[in-house]
Amino acid sequence: MKRIPYLVFLALISTLCSCEKAIDLKLKDNEPKYVIEGTITNETGICTVYISQTKNFSDDNQFNGISGAIVKIENNGQTTLLNEQSTGFYTTTQINGTPGQTYKLSVDIKGKQFTASSTMPQPVPFLDLSLKREDADSIRVTPKVKYKDPLDQKNYYWFQQYLNGKIRKEYKVMNDDFTPGQEVNEYLVYHNETKNRNLDFKRGDQLMVEMHSIEAPVYTYLFTLLGAGGADNGAAPSNPISNISGGARGFFSAHTVQRKSITITDMKSK
Repeated sequence: MKRIPYLVFLALISTLCSCEKAIDLKLKDNEPKYVIEGTITNETGICTVYISQTKNFSDDNQFNGISGAIVKIENNGQTTLLNEQSTGFYTTTQINGTPGQTYKLSVDIKGKQFTASSTMPQPVPFLDLSLKREDADSIRVTPKVKYKDPLDQKNYYWFQQYLNGKIRKEYKVMNDDFTPGQEVNEYLVYHNETKNRNLDFKRGDQLMVEMHSIEAPVYTYLFTLLGAGGADNGAAPSNPISNISGGARGFFSAHTVQRKSITITDMKSK
């Protein structure tokens, strides 16, 4: 499956909890800033770091990759150097992420130092993926996920959707403030506010959902990104709270991944 820089869709985040409005990311100023987006998962050899630079708002939104950075990951006293596979994209297959382990990221860009650390949470079982009709007369359906939240720990979740192999701009993050130890059934976000039915899910479409168990600082970054472009009540734009030190935007996350897929064969609710 093709991977794309997270900033492409993070800038178009659509929801937290019941809020379902797409918001474009606007920074407070136009001063160029480095953007670092790094992930390590519990899948074998999945460790990637994207490095780019912000642009003026009038510029195109193509990935503005930064080449020549020195990117390292340290875990249990062992340091691994990531290779630059293409402009701004650094990766290695030498790291196998393990729940409970802490990973430290260091990035050197022309002498500027940026660091972050992330501890991979234990996975929470992803029980089911289904579809729910919006109402009795509607042909539109909404994805619904089910999982059992553990009682003995604080948990944070990040769900992403892929339709026919392509990542969607919508994603959702949740915590267990009100659901500790409970079985959770939660709707994901699907945006089609137009009358164009071609933008709805259709019979034969393949929907895949990734469930990530993330830690609190990553949740905070994704949560604060919701308000990065300001709000309808007049709140001023602000920068999301990054877990990367040194002045860079972005985030570094060690998280688990589970997937479920469904073929949209009918529009009956479940």
